[in-house]
Amino acid sequence: MIPTKIRWLVLAAALAACADKAPKSPKLSDALPNIPLPPQASFVSRSGGTDALQITLHSSAAPEAVASYYRALFKTGKWKLVNEAKDAEGATVLLVQQNGPPLWVRIHPAADDSGSTVELSGAVLSKIDSAGAKPAS
Repeated sequence: MIPTKIRWLVLAAALAACADKAPKSPKLSDALPNIPLPPQASFVSRSGGTDALQITLHSSAAPEAVASYYRALFKTGKWKLVNEAKDAEGATVLLVQQNGPPLWVRIHPAADDSGSTVELSGAVLSKIDSAGAKPAS
């Protein structure tokens, strides 16, 4: 009976060691190197996969004020506002190019109507992309 239990423990340990490991998220500096924070920002969450990262922030400013802030910011320096649209939920979505990875900014009212929720999403560029290819819009 004891050898059977030992075999089961060894098998369980082997299966655990062979299990798929969760993909490692990219570094913040790789996916969002020039992260422009909204006014009065506080951190909410971070999520991502192997080549993309999303930071969610809360701002006490109204959604339209945050959108205006980003529109003005993306007219300066190395930023280029490529596209602005409203998604199916009415959120303002901005696609921005810079000297580095593309940036997507999604702005919508906070769930408790206490300002705005801002989602900043970036992708890690491969060496081929960073050599001159433009991101798809």
